[in-house]
Amino acid sequence: MKLSIGVLLCIAAAAAGQIPSQSFEELSGKAQQAYDAKQDDEAARLYSEATKLKPDWAEGWWALGMIDYEHDRYPQCRDELTRMVALDASAAPGWALLGLCEFRTRQYDLAFEHLKKAHMLVPAKEPAIPLLDIANYHLAMLLTRDGAFEVAQAILMRVALRVRENPDIMFAAGVASLRMPILPSDVPASRHGVVDMAGKAFWDLATRPPGESEADFKSLVAAYPDFPNVHYFYATFLGARYPERSASEFLSELRVSPDSVPARVQLALRCIVEGKTDEALKYAREAVALSPDSVGSQVALGEALHAGGDDEHALAAYLAAEKLDRETPQIRLYLANTYRALGRPDDMRREQSEYNRLKSEQQNWP
Repeated sequence: MKLSIGVLLCIAAAAAGQIPSQSFEELSGKAQQAYDAKQDDEAARLYSEATKLKPDWAEGWWALGMIDYEHDRYPQCRDELTRMVALDASAAPGWALLGLCEFRTRQYDLAFEHLKKAHMLVPAKEPAIPLLDIANYHLAMLLTRDGAFEVAQAILMRVALRVRENPDIMFAAGVASLRMPILPSDVPASRHGVVDMAGKAFWDLATRPPGESEADFKSLVAAYPDFPNVHYFYATFLGARYPERSASEFLSELRVSPDSVPARVQLALRCIVEGKTDEALKYAREAVALSPDSVGSQVALGEALHAGGDDEHALAAYLAAEKLDRETPQIRLYLANTYRALGRPDDMRREQSEYNRLKSEQQNWP
């Protein structure tokens, strides 16, 4: 005997009525229990049901994201963390995990934006959080890829002080220290040796006394005297500790890399300290000629001109630097000081105000 459609619908409705619906509190509690018991599939199912009942539950989206991240389901994790940070924009771990997922899906521009957001939300003196250290390591890799080597090194320095020796992070530090604008995964096998040595030198620089770390630099220079930026890396170490010894290493870098703009910038700044303004102008002008769109070149030229008493032309160089980089507070300070020297108090106050604003906004940025 065939049952009518109406009878079938009645039976289905009755059966459905026999399955009690679970409240959000019940689902969320069971989800937490399953997660604690490492029953990830069940926890994900329960968290998913709970977020359907309460879409504004940030903790649920976070839990789903964590589960998917741990199981390498990065697109799903990315979408869940996007929901989470929309609900809680102050959650640094949420931005960090979102950026890590985007890094894995090769959305590098978004990853940089969100990893930087996570970094900016956490003061440098906060206790170590492993997830944020991992996020900063990935942020440094993206900064290196984009050519922001000094910022990458500053961030990796913080990580090195909080993390035990980690071969992957040390290798990334070597890439940044040798000023190679690529991801560590893109370093040719033939260059792994020099990158490993540079990474060890960086790591020991961060974690050991200067006398011990200098031995690493000497070994690096001895093993790879003709590799680009090896002498430059050693010179920056000397510049911070034994500045009178740094110029010879920057000059050695120019012999290896005749078109090196950073070496010329550093030589110009060193000559200013030593009162050699004519030499400073020479190196700074060469740097600008080689790379007029380099912020460092324009700043070095401005400093050299200022040291020689030519504040009018120094102002033009600082303005060129500001046009290239509107976010760095120090450039505004150069401008403020130059306007003061030129007797332009209104312009000086404007730039000082901009310096204070940018400094406040970027207080957690290197």
